[in-house]
Amino acid sequence: MNSPTSPPPSFGKIFTTSLLVFGNVLGVGVLALPITAGLGGFVPALIGIIGIWFVMLFAAWIIASRIDPAKKNFDLPSFYGQELGNTGKWIAIICNLIILYGVLVAYLSGISSMISSLFSSLSSHNTLITLVYFCITTALIIFGLKALKSGMMFLVAATWVSFILMIVTGFSHFEPQYLTFSSWKYVPIVLPIAVSAFHFHNIIPTVSKSLNHDQSATRKSILLGVFMGLVINLVWVLVVLGTLPQNGAGAHSIVYANWHGLTANVPMSEILHNKVFLYSGLVFGLLAVTSSFMTNGAGLFGFIQDLTTTYLNTENKLLVGALSFLPPLIVTLLYPRLFLAALSIVGGVGEDILFAVLPAIVLIKLTRSKQRQYQAVGYAMLVAGLFICPFVIGQKMGIIHLLPPAVIS
Repeated sequence: MNSPTSPPPSFGKIFTTSLLVFGNVLGVGVLALPITAGLGGFVPALIGIIGIWFVMLFAAWIIASRIDPAKKNFDLPSFYGQELGNTGKWIAIICNLIILYGVLVAYLSGISSMISSLFSSLSSHNTLITLVYFCITTALIIFGLKALKSGMMFLVAATWVSFILMIVTGFSHFEPQYLTFSSWKYVPIVLPIAVSAFHFHNIIPTVSKSLNHDQSATRKSILLGVFMGLVINLVWVLVVLGTLPQNGAGAHSIVYANWHGLTANVPMSEILHNKVFLYSGLVFGLLAVTSSFMTNGAGLFGFIQDLTTTYLNTENKLLVGALSFLPPLIVTLLYPRLFLAALSIVGGVGEDILFAVLPAIVLIKLTRSKQRQYQAVGYAMLVAGLFICPFVIGQKMGIIHLLPPAVIS
């Protein structure tokens, strides 16, 4: 909260801070969203994505409204422990582990499948690509994270340029009739990926602090940032769904990409035959995945280091690194096509509970005796969250079968 003498943050400050949110939304989820969205068609995907966007926006507002400016450090398990007791804290810890381990599996498998699919000469070298990428990124996390941070502005700029080039060149084979396809029964598949695509909530304390903990300014900044993220994601979904056939076109269809866990730029490159799109998509994918891998990998490394220090009385970096990074590497080597499946688990279980279900419970609890009009929002968020999580678990356990067969012609 601002002090009485502090002027409210200017719109310029709100806008520049919103770019932090926007930058976090423009991440690896962009590469997965169109492929899952395409199963149901553009209009059903539009409704599903906007619905999840609202849920993630309100969850962010709830978390932002409960940040204590007096506390130096903010972490989600402690936040939910404060709001929901010890049970909330441990649920948040488990969800954090699902997210951190899950995204590393998704990123490793996404990189290997993207590079091996884009370049035919590397198609049989998935394992080698995974190992080389793993060694470089984990070494940077363990030994060179400070050096990487110094070049972060360059990496962000390169990510933006490559993504804009990808959108512009992607329109060259646009077919409006592809957007008329719709199959509402496949909408649930896109929801967990949409949750992952609009996940930025870990930077809310930074946004709040940048705006002097002015709650009104923080809400505006979050709204502006995620709205820009919504627009850019929908434009990209429009480009991909207006270019790729839904099914029946061999390896270049949306359904085929789903079955094989491919990133959206892979089938797009096959259809466009455009070198600018090919390399801008490759650069964007590498930068988006690497920046997310570094952020989440550093978070996992720190979490495991806390555990080894507390329970094993050691801070040995090699031990911490092995416990942090070997499990996702082994899973990826055993199951190399897990990109979409891993992101679905991350978004549909970890992030869904952490950023939809638990914030909804907090909102319902806070509005029990006053501001009861917001309880409806809380219950709507809770229903959405409690639908997504069992659906994803049921799908991964084979109880729910909801993926059309790939027609290869």
